[in-house]
Amino acid sequence: MTVIIPKWWPNRSNSEFIKSENYNWHIQKFGSTGKKLLLIHGTGASSHSWYPLIQNLNLEFEILCLDLPGHGFTRAFAKQNKQLVTIVDQISYLLRKLDFYPNIIIGHSAGAAVAYELAKKIETEPNTIAINAAFGQFSGLAGLAFPYFAKLAASTTIPARFLNLLASREEIVRKLLASTGSTIPEQQIKCYQYLFSNPDHVDGTLQLMADWDLGNFLDRLPEETSPIHFLVGDKDETVPPHISKSWDQLMPNSSLTKYRGLGHLLHEEDPSAVSSILKRNSF
Repeated sequence: MTVIIPKWWPNRSNSEFIKSENYNWHIQKFGSTGKKLLLIHGTGASSHSWYPLIQNLNLEFEILCLDLPGHGFTRAFAKQNKQLVTIVDQISYLLRKLDFYPNIIIGHSAGAAVAYELAKKIETEPNTIAINAAFGQFSGLAGLAFPYFAKLAASTTIPARFLNLLASREEIVRKLLASTGSTIPEQQIKCYQYLFSNPDHVDGTLQLMADWDLGNFLDRLPEETSPIHFLVGDKDETVPPHISKSWDQLMPNSSLTKYRGLGHLLHEEDPSAVSSILKRNSF
């Protein structure tokens, strides 16, 4: 299984491939001291989405980020179910293999649900930071946690294997990114352009959307006591800001920070907003 990472890809020199039971994981590791920080991206993205934050942190943490199953450069050895519980179990296995037990897990959008469930399975009892958490059962494909391919799939009858050809058009990619309410750097846009042109990434994204169901997860949330800190951009046009605000009021061990002028990709457009949370809290 040969996967080629472009030479210009962010932090390419930190990339590794780790084989586990069912996946050939693409991971990136940084630093060797400080609290351990695990970063989990959202649907349709990859570990590249954390590049601005990692640069901003200046290696003050020992950091691990990964590409979710079917996303970026992570590939399955055979077709795998991509339900929440399955993804969490597979990442748990990967962390044991790497002997990496985080003190903090940051999850973005759909990745926030993965982060929170994963934290409950780790002996270090990590804190969860949820960026624009997609903690909802949204109607239709366009509401499934990340807009890129969902909006394309919802608005066209073109078979899934051809969506990457449509999404590879630069003006469409820029329009879809702008629809998140965020303005991100050109380097980040270039990465999304590459991902949207990759049929394996497109297929992996659509498979996760097809399997994604948070029913049981959401039913349990009001009783959960594991700590969680919601970060919310008030310009988020993908996951309505009131989603995180509602859960913050319902969950017994939660807190929330709201950012004015930032959208769904707030960690990419203003990484200092996230790093400041990490640096001023003694997790």
